[in-house]
Amino acid sequence: MGREKTLTAVSTNTRKRKSTGSIDDVKPKPTKQPRKTLDTFFSPQVLATGCPKDEKATREHVALNEEQIKVLRMVVEEEQNVFFTGSAGTGKSLLLRAIISALRKKHAKKPEVISVTASTGMAASNVGGMTIHSWGAITPGMTNIEKLISYIKTCRPAHQRWKATKVLIIDEISMVDGHLFDTLATLADRLRKKTDRPFGGIQLVVTGDFFQLPPVTKGKDPFFAFQSEAWSRCIENIVTLKQVFRQKDSQFVDLLNEMRQGVISESARAVFRGLSRPLTTTDGLLPTELFPLRTEVERSNAARLQSLPGSVHAFEARDSGNAAPDKRKRLFESMVAQGRVELKRDAQVMLIKNVDENLVNGSVGRVLGFYNLAVANASTVCPSGSLSSTPVKKEGAPNSARGKSSSQESSSNGKTPTAVRNIEVGEDGRTPIACCPSITDGKENSRVPLSKIKSKDEDLYPLVEFFTPQGKEIVLLLRDEFRVEDNEGKLLARRVQVPLVLAWAMSIHKSQGQTIQRVKIDLGKVFEKGQSYVALSRAASLDGLQVLRFDPNKVSAHPTVIKWSKKMEDEQQSA
Repeated sequence: MGREKTLTAVSTNTRKRKSTGSIDDVKPKPTKQPRKTLDTFFSPQVLATGCPKDEKATREHVALNEEQIKVLRMVVEEEQNVFFTGSAGTGKSLLLRAIISALRKKHAKKPEVISVTASTGMAASNVGGMTIHSWGAITPGMTNIEKLISYIKTCRPAHQRWKATKVLIIDEISMVDGHLFDTLATLADRLRKKTDRPFGGIQLVVTGDFFQLPPVTKGKDPFFAFQSEAWSRCIENIVTLKQVFRQKDSQFVDLLNEMRQGVISESARAVFRGLSRPLTTTDGLLPTELFPLRTEVERSNAARLQSLPGSVHAFEARDSGNAAPDKRKRLFESMVAQGRVELKRDAQVMLIKNVDENLVNGSVGRVLGFYNLAVANASTVCPSGSLSSTPVKKEGAPNSARGKSSSQESSSNGKTPTAVRNIEVGEDGRTPIACCPSITDGKENSRVPLSKIKSKDEDLYPLVEFFTPQGKEIVLLLRDEFRVEDNEGKLLARRVQVPLVLAWAMSIHKSQGQTIQRVKIDLGKVFEKGQSYVALSRAASLDGLQVLRFDPNKVSAHPTVIKWSKKMEDEQQSA
C-alpha cells in the first residue's frame, strides 16, 4: 500500500513555504559520548528517516512508519503548519521527538528559532520545553491584548522569543484553552507585524488528542483550541495517525478506540469487567494505581511506604529564591520536586527528570538501598560505570525553560552529574561492588563492597533499580536542581532535591502522555469526561491492566469533541 493511502490527512488553505533543505541532508553528527544527555535526547528517532526497510530497528535506529515520515517531511521540508493526532499508542510522542530532533539539526546555527512548549509543566518536562504560558509571557486571567503587549515588551527575553521564533511546537493541545489559542495568534500578529501570514509567520506544529483531558475551567464548559477563530485560520494540515505502536494487543487497540469515542459495546464491557483480577509480577514492582485526585495519591503512597519494614530515609529540599515569601511558597508547592522525599528500601519510585533516552521522566524502579558518593568515585573510573551529566544552561539562554527542571551546581568540567550509571551489585542484588584496581587492592578482578569505602561526602543517596524497555539498570541518583524564573530570566524559586517521587500511585492528570507497564484503576472514582480513557490507555497491554468497579457510564467523551472529530473524519475521507 502506498504512503498516500496509509496517511489520513486534510490540507486546508495550504500555503507553500520556502524549503531550506531535505531531511536526508539533516544528518546527525557522531558523538563521542557513551550516552545521550538532554541536548541529544531526541536523536535516535530522526535516524529512522533513512532506515532501510529490511534492516532491524535498534535503540539507536528507531523505525518510523510511512505516515510518520510523511508528517516529518511536511514539517521539516515543506514547512507547513500541522496538527497531528491519533488514539493512544499511535506514536505521537515518538513522531514529535523526531520532529524536534530534525528541526534542531536543521537550525543548528540558530537554535533560538525553535520553541518547544506544552500545555502543562509535566508535559513540557517530557519534551524538554516550557509551558506555553511561560513561553508567551501570558499571565493567567489577563485577557486585555494591549496590556499583554505592553507587558511582553517590558520583558526582553519574552519579547525576543516572540520575534526570533520561526517554529512553535505545542504538545498536549487538548488542555490548551481556545481563548488562549486566539490570544497567542493575536499576539503573534501584533508583535511580529507580519499580518500577511497566519500567526505572525511562525510555523505551528501542534499535537495531542482532544479525547483526552480538556482545558481546566471553573464551572464552565471547556472551550477547545479547535473552536477558536485562529484554529481554522492557522492550522493548514490535520493528520490522524492510524497505526498503533504501544498496544501490541489488537483486542486492546479496538477496545481503546471504542472508549475514546465514549461508546462501548457489550463485548467490550465484558472484557473490562474481567480485568478486575490482581496482576502477577516477577520483579517485585506493583501496578501503578491511578487516582483522579492528588490527595488520594498522597494517601495511597504514604500507606504503602508505612507498610515496608525498616527506617525512613528523608531527603529535605534545599530551597532558595528571590520571589516574595508568599509567591515563593506557591511556586514550591507547584513544583514536581517535593519539599521532603521519604523513602525506604524496596520503595517503588518514579524518576521526574530526563537523564537520557533510556532513563526518562516517568521511569519506574525500586530502591535497593542508600549509599554515599564513594559509589560515584568508584563508578567514574570503572569501565562498566558512567556518570551521566547535563550541560549547565546560562541565565537567560534562548528558549531556556521556565518552571521546568534544569541542571544542578556545575562540576569542574562544566557538566552536572545527575546519576551514577551501570553500578554493579553483589550476589544479594543490593550491595554495590567496586571493580577498580585503583580503589581496591590493585588486583584486576578484586571486588569489595563500596559501602566500606570512605568518602568526604557522607550524604546518602538512593540506589535505584530501574526497569526500562531496554532492560534493568542500577543507578545512584544524586540531588538535582529544579528552578522557576520570571520572563526576564531572573530566579524566583530554586529547589535542590533528589529527582524521585513514590510511584505506587499517581494522578490521572500527571499520567497523561506516559506509558506504564502495569496500571491499576478504580473507575468508580473518576468524575471528568476523558478521565477513564486517559487512565486505561496508559497501559501497554491488557495483561498489564487491572480495572476495578468498571462502569460504562463512567466512559464518556465530550460531545463537542465527538462532533468535531466526526466532521474532521468526513472531510478526510472525502479529500
